[in-house]
Amino acid sequence: MCSVVRHPPGWTALAIASVLVGATAVATASPAGAPAARVGPSDAPSTCDGPAFHEFDFWIGAWQVFDADTDRLVAFDRIDKRAAGCIVEEHLHFLTDLYRRPGVARRLAGISISRFDGKRWLQMWADNQWGAIELRTVAVSPGKLVFETVIPSRGRDVRLDYQGLPNGDVRMRQYIAPAGSGHWTLYGNLLYRRNR
Repeated sequence: MCSVVRHPPGWTALAIASVLVGATAVATASPAGAPAARVGPSDAPSTCDGPAFHEFDFWIGAWQVFDADTDRLVAFDRIDKRAAGCIVEEHLHFLTDLYRRPGVARRLAGISISRFDGKRWLQMWADNQWGAIELRTVAVSPGKLVFETVIPSRGRDVRLDYQGLPNGDVRMRQYIAPAGSGHWTLYGNLLYRRNR
């Protein structure tokens, strides 16, 4: 579903995560004794209590995830707010072979972290078989966030469309397009229902 996102040489996970969470300055180890990389000040607010930080709250919770086309339960997903409400953290576990990579013995499981950076939402996804992907919002309205890949994943762009529904459910549609084409095709249609 996703490929590995490339970051500048010498960047550690700590440096990448500190950019996402808006750290003011972090020294990181560099390969072969090179000078430490330094992540500079961020435009992100120092607190996460403004209205923009609540735009994704409709997705917070413990969910049963259904294939919206068949109404079949396919996964469980838990979304929590962490780090004083600054980070939205997802833990997804599939119960079916939907999205399983051919030849892989296990079902798809993955995590994402999302954060508003002062201008837009960023999301980083990683899983146990397809790789990792980085996305950012291209549209935000009440109860709706639309993310697209920052760089193509396996020669294609990915769009994730999250929509809060009036009954409290969440619809998440996944689209793909040949890289740079803008010709979107529906790839996945998931319905999130509260895990009661």
